[in-house]
Amino acid sequence: MNSNRFLHADVPVLKSHWERFKVHFDLDMTTAGKLLSPYTTDRIEQVTVLSDGCANSNFKITFSEHHAMPVLLRIYMRDKSALTREIKLHAFLKDHLPVANIIYHDASCSLIPYPYSIMGWMNGTLMRDVILDNDRQAISECAREAGAKLAILREMKFAKGGFFQDDFSIRPFSHDEEYGPYIYSLLDESRVADGLEIELLGKVKKLIAANLKYLPDKNDANMTHGDYDPANILVDLQDGKWKISAILDWEFALSSTYLLDIGLFLRYSRRLPDCYATSFVAGIESNGKKLPPDWEKAARLMDLLCLLQLLYYNPVEQRPNLNRDVLSLINDIVCYWK
Repeated sequence: MNSNRFLHADVPVLKSHWERFKVHFDLDMTTAGKLLSPYTTDRIEQVTVLSDGCANSNFKITFSEHHAMPVLLRIYMRDKSALTREIKLHAFLKDHLPVANIIYHDASCSLIPYPYSIMGWMNGTLMRDVILDNDRQAISECAREAGAKLAILREMKFAKGGFFQDDFSIRPFSHDEEYGPYIYSLLDESRVADGLEIELLGKVKKLIAANLKYLPDKNDANMTHGDYDPANILVDLQDGKWKISAILDWEFALSSTYLLDIGLFLRYSRRLPDCYATSFVAGIESNGKKLPPDWEKAARLMDLLCLLQLLYYNPVEQRPNLNRDVLSLINDIVCYWK
């Protein structure tokens, strides 16, 4: 490993160049005022679209009155049921992890075609932006913090793996949704197979067949973020050190394995300084509980599953940048096993 590895401006990392799944909601001042009116009638000073994220639209709303704190207006454009789940998740997590306070929500779609929520504004900088500045000390502090927070999620255990329903019950994985059958079903899809092309498809199939035993059991279940990466984490300088101020975007959360979140966070580790991965693992193990011996193989396989899923749901003609990056990341995983 090269401890002096550094970031190149022409090498994309951390989803920074992916296309959005949908264009941002076109929010004017009048509509913003109507959406916020159940919460406040303070005069809006500015509406700022937050460019991060690939599907939903998030806006920072500031007010003319000096005493009025900014809020986040979140519009759920990908999945209308995500609002209901996020409300339950935030209530479950708020005493354990830094998450935004949902002040008001409306799932009626009566004012706009989508559900929306109003959240308390969380100060901070996207961890991704701090990492892209390529300061080794900052990268180490951020990654260790992310690992320590994941250690908390790792201890939130459930009786079975599956998907959270609107009432926060868990629908168990069906047979086809279990990790092994699901990864093979993705490889059988023409969109995935054509995207990989013959040579890489063959390498991926060979890799999976030889390492299927490392996939976690479907009922090794804990609270899993499902999109745990630096683009969904806010950090803030506190007493000269970077600390996590909020973990964002819980719409993909499920009862699954913490190894999935590890795989997602380490997805770009081959393109980042070594301190990124080593500090992250140190943070996970900071509570005294070591990772299992084959954790990295399991985490890489879980990320491979997610990358194949991205190929399936994102046609190359619609999101070419994403597809190029995903293929490169799959190649990274194949190289990991060489």
